[in-house]
Order: sequence, then structure tokens, then C-alpha cells
Amino acid sequence: MLRVTQTKNSLLDGATIADNLYTTPQDCEEFFESLEKPSKDPKKFTPRKTFIRAGVLTTVRGSAYMEYGNTKVLAIVAPPHELMRASARRMNMGVINCYVNFAAFATGELESVPERERHLGSMLTKALEPVVCRTEFLNFQLDIRVLILDDDGCLLSTAINCCGVALVECGISTYDLITASTACIYRNHVFLNPSSKVEELLWKHRGVQIEAASGSAPEEHGLVITASMDTFDQIAQCQQCGYLSPETYVKLLDYTLAVNKSLRQLIRQVLTTRVREQHELDLREKTESALEDKRLKEIIERLQQKGLDEFIQSNIKEDPYVKRM
Repeated sequence: MLRVTQTKNSLLDGATIADNLYTTPQDCEEFFESLEKPSKDPKKFTPRKTFIRAGVLTTVRGSAYMEYGNTKVLAIVAPPHELMRASARRMNMGVINCYVNFAAFATGELESVPERERHLGSMLTKALEPVVCRTEFLNFQLDIRVLILDDDGCLLSTAINCCGVALVECGISTYDLITASTACIYRNHVFLNPSSKVEELLWKHRGVQIEAASGSAPEEHGLVITASMDTFDQIAQCQQCGYLSPETYVKLLDYTLAVNKSLRQLIRQVLTTRVREQHELDLREKTESALEDKRLKEIIERLQQKGLDEFIQSNIKEDPYVKRM
């Protein structure tokens, strides 16, 4: 059985198969044959089984938790705070800093984690900068922290989706909802929302092509990560790696945009449900506060009518379990 661990993957930012199971081209071929082959031209652009919850933490203002298949991500957004005097400079837009951390139980090789965390944080910052209205908090800094609990592919796109929900939960002004998805192609088969095993297969295939000394053109293989804002038909970020022809690149781009639209509908439902729950909670608290005010008003009226001593005596109750002498 293949065992997946979180190790360095500078191309795809995904999980790596442990123990170098793809050491030869024959290993790659055998693993590819064992996979369930998707359609070469997908007709259904549906995301993975997805679970999103906004406001999972009560200690912070904005938080969200997302499960995209077996990939699990937690995002936390704090309100903007003023830049440090030592590093502050007059700026016409606010600053966004994204910090990515792997949970201790989610990684196998700790020495490669810091580099992956810095790379993912940089890509996440580039994706969220076009979405946030940074002109509304000049000389302020917005910190976004992401905790990765498990990685089974589509890590960067899942983190972008989770951060988009957390930004709305925190009340940060944004131009639109941001959604992201991943698609890749290998042996003319298109994998939508690829798993970490497929991403690693692409990485190994790329290494074999680089080492090959033949003069023939390499076979098309690569991965595309697209973050988009559908209201304005804009792309916030598009990351591509591998060898793709322009026609194939456009095809994968269209596939990811179609998946993004499906995710957008799901995220809108989650946020709508969250607003409805918060509204019901506010109404309940308002009703309880009104009842408490009414009770205090009645006590004050009784105190004014009876006087302090008589009011105290009327509220003293005898203990039924104590015998009178």
C-alpha cells in the first residue's frame, strides 16, 4: 500500500510518496495503470466532497475550516493592526501577510517543512491581494494564518477557498468571493481535483523527461491552479507547471474556472447560512436581554413601594429542612 507523507515538492506543493516508490519509469507506469482513469474530456465539473464551516473559533473574529476530500485546512484572520514603527512607511494600500504552518502530525520530514511553508505563504498572499480592499486600511497590516491538518492534493486551492470564507467572516471588505481549483493532465487523461499521489506522479514524470536525452518533444503533462472572481470575470492567480501546449493550457484553465463556479455556489450557501444563524442568535440574545431588563424593572418598582427592609424580609425564604427551635 502506498504511504503518503508531507515532504518537499517545489513544483506542485503537494504531498510526496514515501520511500521513493517511483524511482524508475516502470514504477510510474505501474502506478498509473493502477489508477482509475478519468475521462480525457470531462463533462461534469463538480468539486470534491466538500465541507466548509465559518466561525469555528470563538477566540478570533474571523475563522473557517474546510475539508476538500481528505485535505483539511483551518484559516484564521485577525482584524488589521497598525504597522510597526520600525518598518512603517507611507503606503497607499494596506499590507497582507499570509503565514502557513503544517500541523506536527501532518508531516513526515520536518527539515523540508519551513521552505514549503514560506512558498505556500507567498503564493497565498499573491492570490488574496487582488481580492481584499486594501485601500480601506492604509498603513495597516492584515495577518492571515493557515494551519494544514492533512494534505491529499489541491492544497493551495483549498487554502485559498478557506481564507476567502474567513475574510468574509472577519468582516474584511473584499471585491468579490474568491474560489480556486486544480486540474492536471497526464497521458492525455485530465484529472480534476487531483490527489497527492497524482501530483507526485507528475513530479516524477517531469524528472524522467528532464533526464531523457532524446531529441523528441516531451509528452504533455502538467498542472494548473486557478483562483478567480466570477462577478468580474477576473483571475486573481493562475499557477502552471509542467509541459503544456497553449491549447491544452486553455482547456485546463476552462475546466478549473467551471469548477470554481460550482464552489462559489457552495460557499455562498455556507455564508448565507452563517448570516442566518448569527441573525437568529442576535434575536435570541436581544429577547433574553429584554426579559432581564423587565425583571430588573419589576424588582426596582417593588423596592420603591415596600422600602428596603420590607423588601429584604419578603425575599427571605425559610429552609424547609431546618427545624425551628
